[in-house]
Amino acid sequence: MRVAVMGAGRVGVPTAASLAYLGHEVTVVDVDVHKVERLAAGTLPFHERGLEELARDVMAQGRLRFTSDPAAAVGGARVAMICVGTPPGPDGAADLSAVDAAAEAVGRHAAGPLIVVIKSTVPPGTAERVGAILRRTASDGAFSVVSNPEFLREGKAVEDSLAPMRILVGTDSADGVAALRELYAPLVHDGVPLLETDPRTAEVAKYACNAFLALKVSYVNALARVCEAVGADVEMVTRAMAADDRIGSRYLSAGLGYGGYCLPKDVEAFARAAADAGYDFGLLHEVQRANREAVDAAFARVLEVLGDPAGARVALLGLSFKPGTDNVTASPALSLARRLLDAGARVSGYDPQAGGNAKSELPGLEVTGDPYAALEDARCAVLCTDWEEFLALDLDRAREAMAAPAMVDARNALNGEDLLRAGFRYIPTGRPAPS
Repeated sequence: MRVAVMGAGRVGVPTAASLAYLGHEVTVVDVDVHKVERLAAGTLPFHERGLEELARDVMAQGRLRFTSDPAAAVGGARVAMICVGTPPGPDGAADLSAVDAAAEAVGRHAAGPLIVVIKSTVPPGTAERVGAILRRTASDGAFSVVSNPEFLREGKAVEDSLAPMRILVGTDSADGVAALRELYAPLVHDGVPLLETDPRTAEVAKYACNAFLALKVSYVNALARVCEAVGADVEMVTRAMAADDRIGSRYLSAGLGYGGYCLPKDVEAFARAAADAGYDFGLLHEVQRANREAVDAAFARVLEVLGDPAGARVALLGLSFKPGTDNVTASPALSLARRLLDAGARVSGYDPQAGGNAKSELPGLEVTGDPYAALEDARCAVLCTDWEEFLALDLDRAREAMAAPAMVDARNALNGEDLLRAGFRYIPTGRPAPS
């Protein structure tokens, strides 16, 4: 099947490469000519484990191409997938201007009947909106619009594309359902469930999933504050919770809170969409408040170590919002860095992938080439992102580099007893420090 993918970002490229791997002929179009040139040369503009190798492989087989010409991508395609960003607007609602532009490009350049698939995360009613744009711009009105939201985790986008937990198809079109069943036939054959529903239900389901994951993260971080107040151990509390199969263990790790491109904007956009429909989803506002509170708590723990932070050097280990990505969008580590800089501290940081992006986002941050350089002369270090590299630090070397060896473990990922034996002061999150 010939497929056009509109948008060469963190959704579009993994989607395109995976569909090409499944045997389809895929052309990706993007308005950013420089990005297209890099991709056509086999180089990703962002870090995503295993994706560059997969993309190069299917490009070499002639099943994946990149272009800045929408006619070259859409003309002759049977399916066009909209995979563009939906950033928050000034009022928190999803900005659909890129979705609108992609739909207009599809309508103008379609050469015949086409299945138009919306993979972008969008508010309910967007499928109808896209359908109206297609009817207005296309000379041939033979379109079927399908909501097929993505459920990709950054750092595991290839895995989630080739072995998804489910495929959600929202459409009122029998042709649309048939086309997506054909598109995903190898995955369905391997046992991946394909759920069929209407477009608005599919659109809400994507928001509901992301908001619920954010809720779990904020719940455990609020729980950590309670544990700190009463002297309990949040790690043991969550272990007891996880033993209940109604709850499970995923997204129940106390830390700095959620970040990234998706969860922050989708929680806000879902709350706004609910408000527009007449429902005040106050729980989502509490999720956001608890997420901000997690950074506040980490900042307070640094102040416990430093007292007055003015002039003190603080080292942040990890700058991306989670391991496995170079994305610093809404990164809690950078939120903490801003708080420290505003308080007069000197802040250094190291990340295996995100250093350049962090420096661009926060010029006042000193980004180093290795963790020991970040720790040099620091009076406090904070583990912000639990990359495996940090779990294997040479603690003696780290202690010698620091002006005062103190470690705030904002992810509860380090071995506190090892740190104590190495001469560190160790401050975990939501649990008593070992003695």
